[in-house]
Amino acid sequence: MGERVFWVGTYTGAMGAGEGVYRVRRGPGGALEGPELAGAAASPSYLAVHPGGGVLYAVREEDAGGVLAYAVKDGRLHEIGRREVGALPCHLSLTPGAGHLMVADYGSGTVRAVPLDTGGGFAGEPDVAEGHGSGPRQDRQDGPHAHMTAPAPDGTILTTDLGADLVRSFRIEEGRLRLAGETRLPAGCGPRHLAVHPGGNVFVLTELAATVLVLRPAGGTGGYARLELVAESPATAAESDGESLAGAIRLGDGGRYVYTSTRGADVLTAHRVLDGGAALEPVADVASGGHWPRDLYVDGEWIHVANERSGLVTTFRIGADGVPVLGGPPLEVPSPVCVVPA
Repeated sequence: MGERVFWVGTYTGAMGAGEGVYRVRRGPGGALEGPELAGAAASPSYLAVHPGGGVLYAVREEDAGGVLAYAVKDGRLHEIGRREVGALPCHLSLTPGAGHLMVADYGSGTVRAVPLDTGGGFAGEPDVAEGHGSGPRQDRQDGPHAHMTAPAPDGTILTTDLGADLVRSFRIEEGRLRLAGETRLPAGCGPRHLAVHPGGNVFVLTELAATVLVLRPAGGTGGYARLELVAESPATAAESDGESLAGAIRLGDGGRYVYTSTRGADVLTAHRVLDGGAALEPVADVASGGHWPRDLYVDGEWIHVANERSGLVTTFRIGADGVPVLGGPPLEVPSPVCVVPA
């Protein structure tokens, strides 16, 4: 496997020790090298890359939130646009065809679609969908808290709302966000991140209940507008301590395994996919190699884990049995939050 470049988003200022977006390189043996500060920014905690590779998007995770677009040139980032969004934006994704950048605003509970031009620059103001609802955990679910957006196979945009225990489904029609449907999840579970299996089912990682829910389209002609719960399993192989918080979920290559991170327990967990995606079985927990593994990225035979509070990105090699094995010394990156390929 040849070399590959990655971007690392960080927390800055009062939220962390980072200074912006960092550039790191993965060598043929899997080890990460660097980091180099590619662009100073305020808490660019989550990143997304335009399909052409020439534009990087970053949130500004602050109360007065924003999203920024950067042109990539010679390994450096050059700002080409910014838009104001809601409070504490925490996730970005691109719609199929890259016509819009989707933004999840955790603090304000809103979801936004920012129109893009063909080169990846901002082409207008965001369309906004307000959140609603709450949950039984008043310390975390006092109102809506949008946490992630991701496209489904039919182009529907799936969003998780940790505060309202919902998966909300949107479609973009004539440039506007339209709510297509909602799926209510178990009360108090706090859905955080999701991944869509090649078989079509949706795996939802719940932060507060520390479980993985398996959802499937509810049938009819609505596609992914409404989903139904078909299976539930723990987010870790070991019994939960009741205090740890699930972090991220990613598919392994080929969809035979799924990987999750859990903060507090500080583990990376391998889950075996059963019956073509109908259920998951946690098979092994592996120490994340640092503290507070907020996000991870599956890089072929490797997994890179952003351990936020210890300032380390650790790399694991995926074994033949699907279980990750620590692949070498960690890379020091201040307050890393996410890792995405350039």
